[in-house]
Amino acid sequence: MPEPQRFDVAALGELVIDLIPTRAADGTACFAPKPGGAPGNVAVGVARLGGRAAMLSKVGDDAFGRILIETLASNGVATEGVLATGDGNTSLAAVTVAPDGEREFLLYRKGSADSTYAVGDVAADAIRSARILHVGSLWLGEPVSGAAQRHAVRIAREAGALVSADVNLRPSLWRSADRMRAVALEAAAEADILKVAAEELTLMADTEDVEEGVARLMSPPRRLLAVTFGAGGAMLASRDFQVRIPGLTVKVADTVGCGDAFMASLLLDVAGSAAGLASEEGLIQMGRRAVAAGAFAATVAGAMDALPTSAQRDALLGAATAGSCGERASADADPGAPASAQGRPHRE
Repeated sequence: MPEPQRFDVAALGELVIDLIPTRAADGTACFAPKPGGAPGNVAVGVARLGGRAAMLSKVGDDAFGRILIETLASNGVATEGVLATGDGNTSLAAVTVAPDGEREFLLYRKGSADSTYAVGDVAADAIRSARILHVGSLWLGEPVSGAAQRHAVRIAREAGALVSADVNLRPSLWRSADRMRAVALEAAAEADILKVAAEELTLMADTEDVEEGVARLMSPPRRLLAVTFGAGGAMLASRDFQVRIPGLTVKVADTVGCGDAFMASLLLDVAGSAAGLASEEGLIQMGRRAVAAGAFAATVAGAMDALPTSAQRDALLGAATAGSCGERASADADPGAPASAQGRPHRE
């Protein structure tokens, strides 16, 4: 007998403390610890938008690990699947932010707690009772956590849940581009729903032509592919339709968590009803909400702290100009062209 569906999304993957640059009261440069990690951000994003989310991960038995668990729980995310261990520290990511809000990550993951997340740690009941299992690609680069992620995907498939993936590549973590690409393609291979940034599309599809890249990545079991272009918005492709969603103009604090806010909105729409994939208008509306969620996240520093509620997302969308609506994607459109929007709905 199938498990009752208690969750819209169960997210599996790393939880990270982002060290965000800031200034002390005396003007001294310092870093503020902010809870993050792409899969965790998606879980919080879903919950803040009014959905039901569960998190499956492992953190260190340390102060940073406790901050992450407490933040997830305070936002309504089920944390029974988040384990704490003394065998590794919670992962850290030092973030540097450029004047335009773009960011780079210096990750400290060697021997991290989440890299020890094993097959036996997987909370199978949470996956079986979710409409969507959401994963990344980072765990596939480690033997122990990689095996756990593959096991979790098998459980989701057997339970009839959809599988979602955001490859969310961090080149600094990989010894070779070939290995990074192989892991990204593995994560994508099982995904019904896939999100990639434009540069990830180029790497994975081995082409700079966006239309051709989308065609190459839309192979089964894909139901939905989202390609994000930073300030330029996004492209959504289903099996029957393809639409382009312009970005929205916002004042950027930083872009940490923008792609995860985008993904959370998209997944909650799909979990609520897959009917949106069956029409061009449905796809446009899903895309507009996702872009608005990502743009809102750019207005607040940090990752989990920046994720919008449905009211905040919808207010931003409602305030957008009449021109910020979906349009049919075409070969004439330049997906890399800068837009007036400064919101960046792309990678975490």
